[in-house]
Amino acid sequence: MSNEFLNSSTLYNTPSFLKGVARVIDLFGQLDEYDYKKTEKEADAEALRRDWYIVGQDIFDGVEKYERGSRQPNQV
Repeated sequence: MSNEFLNSSTLYNTPSFLKGVARVIDLFGQLDEYDYKKTEKEADAEALRRDWYIVGQDIFDGVEKYERGSRQPNQV
């Protein structure tokens, strides 16, 4: 999976300065876009999938960091 997967959210938009300025002008909420799921169960499954993917990435990164550290000579 790409890093874009980790930086995106299914429930809300990422704020930016330009979007904030546009929202000041947008009186009727036409700029709001959300990724609605058909059911709550589908939304929960997507959130859990993303959460466990991130947990797996954290474990992978930790193991990789540990392996790099164990290759270095012991320093006193």
